[in-house]
Amino acid sequence: MNINYKSLILFIITGMLLFSCNKEQTREDKMTLGLPSSGGKTLEMIVVCDDDLYKGALKDSIGKNFEIPQQGLNQDEPLFDVVHLKPEGFIHSDMLQKHRNIVIIDYKKGNPNKMYSEINKRVFPQAVYKLMVDNQDSLFSILSQFSRTIKKQFYKNEHDRIFNAFKRDENIKITEQIKKTFGLGLVMSSDYYLAKQKDDFFWIRKETKNESYNIMIYKKPFTSADLLNKEKIIDIRNQISKENIPGPAKDSYMGTEERFSIYTDTVKLNDITAIETRGLWRLFGDFMGGPFVNYCFQNPATKDFVMIDCFLYSPKKSKRDLLMQLESIAYSLNREVK
Repeated sequence: MNINYKSLILFIITGMLLFSCNKEQTREDKMTLGLPSSGGKTLEMIVVCDDDLYKGALKDSIGKNFEIPQQGLNQDEPLFDVVHLKPEGFIHSDMLQKHRNIVIIDYKKGNPNKMYSEINKRVFPQAVYKLMVDNQDSLFSILSQFSRTIKKQFYKNEHDRIFNAFKRDENIKITEQIKKTFGLGLVMSSDYYLAKQKDDFFWIRKETKNESYNIMIYKKPFTSADLLNKEKIIDIRNQISKENIPGPAKDSYMGTEERFSIYTDTVKLNDITAIETRGLWRLFGDFMGGPFVNYCFQNPATKDFVMIDCFLYSPKKSKRDLLMQLESIAYSLNREVK
């Protein structure tokens, strides 16, 4: 039998390269290419433990960490909807094991008093946190210590889920216009449209029968770090919304409702550090209002100050889950798709 050694060597080298590339795939590559989708309602989390353990102090601790009101809404809505399940019900349900956000509490003598995590192991996106404890003090200590980490990952799961959905139905025209004007990448679905466009400002909207989803994008020269102060952010927000977001009544316009609390935090939008501001907006000269979430940062590519402001009008529905859709658009900032 004649053997073409050059072809054989090329075949082996090619196979080795493919194997090497597959080994070096990022975890996100594997998630998006190979895993089925997770389930669960928006901002729903499952807590798996025995009934007797969940009663009393543990239920209170879960509530203090995960069911406190979301900041910046005009009605009380919890950070998460917590669903308690007994272990036998969870273990024997393939559907429940594919839930997006899971906390499992294994409480028995001899456990190491540690928390273990599995991120995107079976489905995408998913986070499973397992607390293995043998006493209540350790249980409450671990919950307190890692609650922020768990909440951050559960929020990321929601952002990932919405990003994937929007990417499948992306409004590529708006994506390209944002890139050209602001030097940024944002992903939103095809039912969003560009309502107003200037050299330094976009107003993007999505209208349904009962809701109005809105995004303002604004840029200006980054003249000082003071632009990222809470008071300055609100000043800029009020200025650009008064100029660009009119209400239905004559001379009415959108602005910030400053009679209620305004909350700020420092977050990461992909690799960009941003100031997140949450609060309520109102129409001056009219009677509409709702929640907003705002992100301000310096664009590393252009060195501009950038504001991405998301505001929602939904008078007949709860606001938390709807605002998450807008928030997830901001979290798609410069995100690469593998």
